[in-house]
Amino acid sequence: MSEKTFGPFELQKAYKTEPVPSDFAQRRRISAAIQLLAERLIRAEADEATLAGWAEQLEAMVETVGTPERRDTRDANRKLFTGKATADDIYHMMDYDPVGGPSNPIAPQVQWLQEDQDGIRGEVSLGLQYQGPPGRVHGGVIAWLLDAGLSRALHAAFRLGVTGTLNIRYLAATPIEAPIECRAHITGQEGRKIFVEGGIWHGDTQTVSAEGVWLTPKSLG
Repeated sequence: MSEKTFGPFELQKAYKTEPVPSDFAQRRRISAAIQLLAERLIRAEADEATLAGWAEQLEAMVETVGTPERRDTRDANRKLFTGKATADDIYHMMDYDPVGGPSNPIAPQVQWLQEDQDGIRGEVSLGLQYQGPPGRVHGGVIAWLLDAGLSRALHAAFRLGVTGTLNIRYLAATPIEAPIECRAHITGQEGRKIFVEGGIWHGDTQTVSAEGVWLTPKSLG
């Protein structure tokens, strides 16, 4: 792993260009296996004996893992804002992102196709574990994706901010198990307030629109 250090506006570039640490290759394997297992088991048709067998195997795995210590990423975050974060620090922050983080088993695995000052665009297909009404993505999951997507548009434009407000309008059904796109871009700024718009598309159909205000920290305003 490189000894080079990075600041907040180098985070995305470093995450994409620095080699994946060897331990994170294994963390990603674990996460991918958990994700696949969750998708296969939810609403799975099976008899009671089969279900009991699966439950026992999973409970044994939980017992084997126990309660290992966890890394506190607050130190890595502080180092980033002082320009002292290593690539390892960045992976410990980014790889567990709740949207798209490949080491986070609950994260929808968005593939970010565009990230620049013009905006962001990401593609994902959501399985049954994210279903609300039959055949549709749950509205709360949509809000989860859009909060992350609109925030990512700030970072791609080299700005920092936290969500102040997020307004969402559901225009049509967003299907599960089908490719959908999350898009977002900055529309303006007034003082500490950064205005962002975005939405969800299924093919040529926009299913959700969103707009929000992100607030630049006072120390940076």
